Amino acid sequence: MEIDDILWLNISAICAVSINFLLIVLILKKSPKSLGSYKYLMIYINLFEFTYAILYFAEKPDLFTKKSAFFLIVNWRESIFPKFVACILDLLFVGFFGISIAILALHFIYRFLSITNNRHLKSFDSWKIILWFMNPLLNGVTFMITGGIILCADQETNRFMKENYPGLIENTTIIDDLYYMGPFFWPKLANSSSEEYFSWKGAGGSLIVMGLISLSSSIMIYFGVKGYRSMNRLIAQTSCSEKFKSVQKQLFHALVFQTLIPVVLMHIPASAIYITIFFDKSTEIVGETLSLTIAMYPALNPLPTIFIVKNYRKALKGKEINYIFHLNWESISDVFVSLKNCVLGETRVTQVSAFSTQITTGISTK
Repeated sequence: MEIDDILWLNISAICAVSINFLLIVLILKKSPKSLGSYKYLMIYINLFEFTYAILYFAEKPDLFTKKSAFFLIVNWRESIFPKFVACILDLLFVGFFGISIAILALHFIYRFLSITNNRHLKSFDSWKIILWFMNPLLNGVTFMITGGIILCADQETNRFMKENYPGLIENTTIIDDLYYMGPFFWPKLANSSSEEYFSWKGAGGSLIVMGLISLSSSIMIYFGVKGYRSMNRLIAQTSCSEKFKSVQKQLFHALVFQTLIPVVLMHIPASAIYITIFFDKSTEIVGETLSLTIAMYPALNPLPTIFIVKNYRKALKGKEINYIFHLNWESISDVFVSLKNCVLGETRVTQVSAFSTQITTGISTK
């Protein structure tokens, strides 16, 4: 990986950590009351992106694409971590990609339930919220199992790496120093230097990955369209307060922009890789592009929420920003108490009210 690329990845990771921390603080301190349990989903998403950015800063895998191969590679000899940890981090990158696409689907499902006031919305106010949050994690585990077992390295991939990977060609590393995984569609026959055959192993792993990506995309489209239509009907009603309508509209618009960012930065580049390797036409620039765009994702994804949701935007512009960053352990404790009560299904009105009063009092005394 070039020095300029490493610098870009480090800058992206630092920006992502800072921006996600800012949004988490804004969610905790300045969320409108009408946000309800959506606040916990937003915290869940931003904690994931915050962790992802730290992971990317600590260990940067090499995304290598060429011809019909796409490998996620870690050179554990060059890593600051022991071999076992470096290999686990490589697997976690695959898992985090799976989590990210499932979180998008969950986000759209919640927005639809919220806009329509569906009876299943109440499950986000009880211990059942854990089941919702488990779905993206299970999706990530599926990606990790697929990468670590089905798409693991073998004799065919080792041969391809020795013939094509720059570090091995230039003798700057050896194959035993590399831990990698990924699909490889057209390996060469054992006794041939040019004749290839189709790898069902690579195809099977790719079908699982692309199937889960397609499932996530289908859920996003289905609930996105239904949510948009329901929101238009909601805005046309006179029974709902203007403030409630405004918040729902802001959140939906933020969600649309938050969807465009991962689709452009992750879904499209990843799909392009799978298409090009299937036709044995991929090049190294395709993998390098995905590596850079994935690094940008956690830094850019929180921005629509920050700038579209009125409460957060006003907080950044006003004098309240000084108090917002004046975090104390009592405030953080109040948040975890309310989260615990949400999971246990207990009432949260008293805690939320007290927390809101504390914030208001703190701001007014500044």
